[in-house]
Parts: sequence; structure tokens; C-alpha cells
Amino acid sequence: MELFVELTRWEEYAGTQLAAAAIDEKDAESALERCKALAAVKAKNEKSVTAQKAAAASDDDVLEVDAEYREAYAVRKLTEAIHKGAERKAAVVSRELTRRVGRNDRESRATRWSA
Repeated sequence: MELFVELTRWEEYAGTQLAAAAIDEKDAESALERCKALAAVKAKNEKSVTAQKAAAASDDDVLEVDAEYREAYAVRKLTEAIHKGAERKAAVVSRELTRRVGRNDRESRATRWSA
């Protein structure tokens, strides 16, 4: 039972890390959108909207912030996988504990009435 409690605590920890990773990803996404908007304003002298977007997308600051966003996304996805795995393992252990505890009552009743 102590190991189940420890497994559950690790699942809770992974859930907390997942929430932090989601917040970091959202912050990185906001920074990327802000940086794209600033780069688009810098490129306003381009002749077409497509050229403005291309110039904004190729801006060094946008590329750097985009890399940070992709890293935050990857961290969130990996943390989500760890959390889901811990959650599934905790559910399996919980079902097994329930099965074994429920079986214990039947086994003890059977031994009382047998010779």
C-alpha cells in the first residue's frame, strides 16, 4: 500500500509539472505572437501582405522566439506523456489492490468453514 501511495504522489508531481509546462508553453506562444506582430510592423514598407509576412517570419528575433516556443511545446508533450503513463500505472495498481483486498474476504470465509 505504501508503494501505491508513493506512485500516486509521483503522478501528482507529474501533473504539477504538466501544468507548469502548459503555462510555459502559453507564455512562449504569446511571446511569439507579439514578436511576429512587431516584425510585421517593421516590415510595413513591403509591397504586399505576403511579403510583409515573409519578412516578419524570417526576422532573427521571430526565429529565436519560435525556437523557444517549439521547445516549450516539446517539454509539455513529453511531460504529458509521463503524466498519462503514471496515471495509467496508478489505475492498474488501484484495480489490482481492490481485487486482492476483495478476494481476501472470500478466502478467509472459505477457510473458516472448511476442515
